[in-house]
Amino acid sequence: MSINQNEILETHDLGDGLVARWSTTDDIPKIAHLLGQTFRSSEEEEHNVRMADQAHLTERPGHPFATANDWIIVEDTSKPDAPVVACTCYWRHTWSYAGIPFGVGRPEFVATNPAYRNRGLIRTIFNMLHARSDGEGHLMQGITGIPYFYRQFGYEMVLDLGGGRTTYVTIIPKKEGDEPEPYRLRLATLADVPTLAALYTQRRRHSLIWHEAGEEFWRDQIQYWHAPDIVNKDPFTQGRGMRVYVLVDQNDEIGASLLLPVRRGGSSLLVRAADVAPTFDLHAATPTLLRLLRAFGEALPTKEADTPPLSKIDFNLGRTHPLYDAMGKNLAPHVDEPYAWYIRMPDIPAFIRHIQPVLEERLADSNMAGFQGELKMDFYRGGLRMAFDAGKITAVEAWKPPTYGDNSDGGAPPLLFLHVLLSYRSVDEMDKLFPDFWVNNKARQLLRILFPPLPSKVDSLG
Repeated sequence: MSINQNEILETHDLGDGLVARWSTTDDIPKIAHLLGQTFRSSEEEEHNVRMADQAHLTERPGHPFATANDWIIVEDTSKPDAPVVACTCYWRHTWSYAGIPFGVGRPEFVATNPAYRNRGLIRTIFNMLHARSDGEGHLMQGITGIPYFYRQFGYEMVLDLGGGRTTYVTIIPKKEGDEPEPYRLRLATLADVPTLAALYTQRRRHSLIWHEAGEEFWRDQIQYWHAPDIVNKDPFTQGRGMRVYVLVDQNDEIGASLLLPVRRGGSSLLVRAADVAPTFDLHAATPTLLRLLRAFGEALPTKEADTPPLSKIDFNLGRTHPLYDAMGKNLAPHVDEPYAWYIRMPDIPAFIRHIQPVLEERLADSNMAGFQGELKMDFYRGGLRMAFDAGKITAVEAWKPPTYGDNSDGGAPPLLFLHVLLSYRSVDEMDKLFPDFWVNNKARQLLRILFPPLPSKVDSLG
């Protein structure tokens, strides 16, 4: 089916002077004002300048995911200044499944003026975003968001997001002797970009689904902070809040890269990423790293004079990480369980066809290697049919059970099937948890083989 790009980008008249459309550069100041006013904890709180800056970041050349034309806005044309009263930004990602890349559309910075809520404006915005993302060939959309809300638009929480460990400054080992520390932290430079990209990418093998980020991404993360208008900018007005650092030895050899904040608003230092060189002795270096991070956090600028002193370091590195093992429970006693990505998949058969080589490899390495037959899953408002010939997948298509003589091999609400499809939970877990998720023995065995539970650590990188 051909995609009519003009129809996807058209303006929508919502009545009462409200118009939904895609943005231009001229809209950025109004979008910034909406973001700054919306992302506050109370009406009395001051304008959120860091969130407002997120709009201006898309004006800058080299933004890794979006441009100033990638906002969907609703403006109230009945008002003299036609304010923007709702918006979101459309980011484009490349993720991969077991090394097979695919496009992902990501809504970010979803905001509505409180006076305009409960009118379906965000539903309209998401319909527009989905149409564009689907039209550009993306196989899914993903968003990191508040509990429940995005389920209304066809999303399900089916991938780990975040998770971490916490260490407290009072339990960080003291340095022994007068010798200098064997390592130091320094800002990453453009010369480090190939190493940064390589360190990041090596983690891919431990994650079924992965956010691809090559040298261009890391180059932007470094160059941004050297722009003339950014160098002396107040860090508390910056939309970006993290910079790339490297842990180096006395010969300036990189042992690890880290994403660290440019400001501290409370008693915690947040470590957003840590990629370790394969030959680096992380266990031996961990006490030094903790001491360096403590000193780094204590030296960060704070906005308020009464900001409490640094008391802990939060490592937001996912469900598992080599650094957690190096610290152990004694140095990282507190565990934060992961939250979850919301995922929308508009065409399940298309996604399965895209990852077909991986599925056939799994089948060939199983006790059903020569399977001949079909797998039919009833999604209650549709379904899925997969056909196999001597262990090869010959068809993957949408399917609907007949009115009489239903011969389904299993049933699942379509959003719940994503848990199995993306290996977030096993078919056995889903069967136990949900009465309307069921499978016969053939389907159980096939789904166990094709979609085994496997870890995914998808970094937001935003």
